[in-house]
Amino acid sequence: MARSSDRIFPRWVLVLFVMALVGLLVWGLRGVLTPVFFAFLIAYMLDPVVDRFEERKIPRSVGIAVLLTAVLGALTIFLLLALPGIIRDTAEFIGELPGTVRALEERVAPLLAEFGVELPRSLSEAVSTFTAGDDGGGGGVSSDKLAKAAQPVLAVLRWLLGGTASLLGAVTSLLLVPVFAAYLLHDFDRMTAGIAELIPPKWRPFIVDIAREVDVVLGEFIRGQLIVMLVLAFAYAVAYSLLGVRLAILIGVVAGTLSFIPYVGGAVALGFAVVMCLIDWNGWGQLLGVVGAYTVIQVLEGFVITPKVVGDKVGLSAVWVLLALMVGGELFGFLGVLLA
Repeated sequence: MARSSDRIFPRWVLVLFVMALVGLLVWGLRGVLTPVFFAFLIAYMLDPVVDRFEERKIPRSVGIAVLLTAVLGALTIFLLLALPGIIRDTAEFIGELPGTVRALEERVAPLLAEFGVELPRSLSEAVSTFTAGDDGGGGGVSSDKLAKAAQPVLAVLRWLLGGTASLLGAVTSLLLVPVFAAYLLHDFDRMTAGIAELIPPKWRPFIVDIAREVDVVLGEFIRGQLIVMLVLAFAYAVAYSLLGVRLAILIGVVAGTLSFIPYVGGAVALGFAVVMCLIDWNGWGQLLGVVGAYTVIQVLEGFVITPKVVGDKVGLSAVWVLLALMVGGELFGFLGVLLA
């Protein structure tokens, strides 16, 4: 005889209701949960190393302290070595940009004049030309249309700055990540065992086996992907630096960081480097060198680095990865990107 709760609400309705409730809760707390989930990713990646420390009779707390100190120390050394150079090069580039743009304009203006295209003489003239047509005349873009076109950019800025647009809040969240990671690492095995105890005994062996298989595949994929990101960032930064490309280190770091998104990291690496070559023109040799270096790195990444380090364990196509990232980012912001 069916229970009264099953007669009133079928089990699948209750499951859908719980899933919707959890999704709504995650959406409402996405700002708070982002550093927690980021810390969970760190704990998930470092837990096997801490387990190896325990196998060698090293207390778990000591292993966690040593491991987090090593990771944070390496990150600090990188920031101390690379960040001043990136800031200095960026400041110099921004300071030289007006003169560079004028020199580029002097080279391009005669070519455009042959086709009847006249460049605006000032920024205000360019803005007035672009926004001409507010009163119905001309072929410019109205202020309303311009505002609508800028909405996606404003939305991205709001997403990057966070819901509170508070730098202090962002720094605080960043500082809390290693603290959360330390606590999660200390209780990681206990938490996974507790979750397993919540599964009904009838289904426990089957679900635990599936979870272990997912853990092996996903763990190797995430750790391998991080290695690929570091290798690509180093390769792009070194190659572009040898070619004399402005902001080479910054381009390499950004391209390597975005390489987990299919096609995006490569597009950033090539696009930004080509733009730097065109703005700071040093001849065709540098531009061809950038294209050649990019081609070599992409070939190595596609046929050597990724197959050897990551392999094809997950088996997802690039389209599904891009779709998951876009949907996750649209629903839950940066937390959605991490979840995706």
